[in-house]
Amino acid sequence: MTDAAFWDKAAPKYAKDPISDMAGYTQTRDRIAQILQPHHAVLELGCGTGSTALELAAGVARYLGTDVSPQMIAIAQAKLTEQSPSQLSFAVQEAGAVPEGSHDVILALNVLHLLPDLEGVLRRIYQALPPGGVFIAKTGLLKDGLWILPWIIPVMRLVGKAPYVRNLGEAELLDMLKTVGFSVKETLVQPGMVPRLFTVAHKP
Repeated sequence: MTDAAFWDKAAPKYAKDPISDMAGYTQTRDRIAQILQPHHAVLELGCGTGSTALELAAGVARYLGTDVSPQMIAIAQAKLTEQSPSQLSFAVQEAGAVPEGSHDVILALNVLHLLPDLEGVLRRIYQALPPGGVFIAKTGLLKDGLWILPWIIPVMRLVGKAPYVRNLGEAELLDMLKTVGFSVKETLVQPGMVPRLFTVAHKP
């Protein structure tokens, strides 16, 4: 099963399930809202069903949410109403691909650890941003979580019960960001079975 097919199948349940760590979600969402400015053109990679995009888009000039799953994007588009921010749009896009266009801020929330070619994706993100551009990510740290998960998840993937998940740690991700040229300005680790690392990085 491809990752797109996995997320297509998971989309209806994903859309209905409550956020597992609402306090952590709110903390990072509010911090992103503080960083975004009215003139920003924002790209969100792996936007899922668009919930975060709908909460952030009103504060910026343009907001594009992309996802590899057509079903996720269909659900996101179905959420749009006449009251939704007019500057918000959604599109199906290959995972980790950066659409052409001007992007002042790129968001990757709970998606980097799902990308096999993470190094390549980070390079593309860096190249797509202008000097002074901002990259904000929230990333699962499988390597820093419950010890048994790196053994269980590959087995679950074989039977179609899990997507690809990279065995990623905090030090490794921060090193990747710095290697491609980013200056990491802010970090926050949210604990859990799989800790989440929130990062704010700038392109010099």
